Amino acid sequence: MQKLSHFFCYFAVEKLQKKNMKKIIIAIAIVTAICSCGEPQPDIPEDKFAEIIFQMHRADAILNVKGLSDNSLKNDSLSYYNDVFIKEGITRKQFMEAIDWYINHPKQYKDLYDKVIKKVSQMEQDEAKRYEVKADRDTNDIWNMRSDWNLPLDGETNPIAFNIDAKKNGTYTLTCDVTYYEDDLSDNPRTTLIVVYTDNTTDENSVYGVVKDGKERQVSVMLKTNPNKQVKQLKGWVLDHSNETIKKHIDCYNIQLKYTNE
Repeated sequence: MQKLSHFFCYFAVEKLQKKNMKKIIIAIAIVTAICSCGEPQPDIPEDKFAEIIFQMHRADAILNVKGLSDNSLKNDSLSYYNDVFIKEGITRKQFMEAIDWYINHPKQYKDLYDKVIKKVSQMEQDEAKRYEVKADRDTNDIWNMRSDWNLPLDGETNPIAFNIDAKKNGTYTLTCDVTYYEDDLSDNPRTTLIVVYTDNTTDENSVYGVVKDGKERQVSVMLKTNPNKQVKQLKGWVLDHSNETIKKHIDCYNIQLKYTNE
């Protein structure tokens, strides 16, 4: 069938050579389009494939290696690529076949590449914002670190520890918007707030009850200081866990640590 299709393409072009050049160019374009209609397309839609490439870039900076069809992609030891394939519901074979197809179709390859670059650029902008400490915070908000974190991007077992100087007695409330995903492997997850006094004694409070279902929830832990002691600092862990934790998958946004004199 493929050979027959090429024959008809060649035959049509040969006949058109008797006409003027402008018509030939137009006709060739039409014939090329017709002849390519029956060509198998990749199993993976372009938008989905761009997302897959982007996710692989996040995992291993894939856009920095030479060519999207680099032989290293065929190495079974790169299990983190398999995680992307499983998540997106494709096989390694489908991925490699799609890569080969795009390499042989420069225009579509460029369109795909542009989509990936757009995603990467947006990610870099978002990353830059995440590392900024917000200047427009509430005056009662004493949190002094960046307020958005994504794990494992920011560390597979990062508890987001903090240690903040504080002198006033009153009530301190730590809040954040947190999403624990189903594949998160945090052991005994919680949020912990500790007040340290000048005599090195402490008061502590933790909030448990994490649900690992991919839904965003607000977590809030409150601690009222002992009015008979002098506060020295606040410390704790936004994403606290036990030592058995081996890998996390959590999004954490809008962290705030507010003080009231109540």
